[in-house]
Amino acid sequence: MLNLWVGLAMGLSLLSAAAVWVNFQWRNDRQILLRSHTQQDTRALMDTLVHDLKRANFQGHFGANGSLDIGSCPSDFCGAVEDFQFSAHQILFSIDRNDNGMKDNNECSGFRLNAKELQTKTSCQPAVWTSLSDSKNLQVLELNFRFQCNNSALHQGHSLLISIRSQSSSEKVPSTWQRVVRLRNNTGQTGNLQPDCTDTSA
Repeated sequence: MLNLWVGLAMGLSLLSAAAVWVNFQWRNDRQILLRSHTQQDTRALMDTLVHDLKRANFQGHFGANGSLDIGSCPSDFCGAVEDFQFSAHQILFSIDRNDNGMKDNNECSGFRLNAKELQTKTSCQPAVWTSLSDSKNLQVLELNFRFQCNNSALHQGHSLLISIRSQSSSEKVPSTWQRVVRLRNNTGQTGNLQPDCTDTSA
């Protein structure tokens, strides 16, 4: 009888240990899956930013306020604040999506951070901002832009450093992603008038 009780106790101990191990393994697998989804979602957001910013109609000369100088505007896609202006956490720009040389109402774009969601601008007037992420699943904690100018004699264009800090809404483990985007449509005459400009030619 005693052996039966001992055997039963040992069996229950082994069963309890197995249950704890299974629960630990399940939680570990779930964390790995959440991190993978967070990385995929953040990568998709970053790819969207890079794709659109490469097409930004960045032309003319910068003013001290971070916007383009109207006096040097060679097209319909520069000279206004909506055509190219950036701050540390928001950027505005225009895109000639249909290549007709005229700015349509859906050709004002931009990105900003609002209530832990990344938003894109989809209309000029009135300005319409649409969420690209859902804070219930992915929380964007920081969105940063830094202008990188190139003032060398062999000018190959200016660029932007983009930084996104995000985390899963269910697992508070932040990660940071960075990409550099070359501004293709800029003129070679753009001067380094930005107080926070990093000269990449130095």
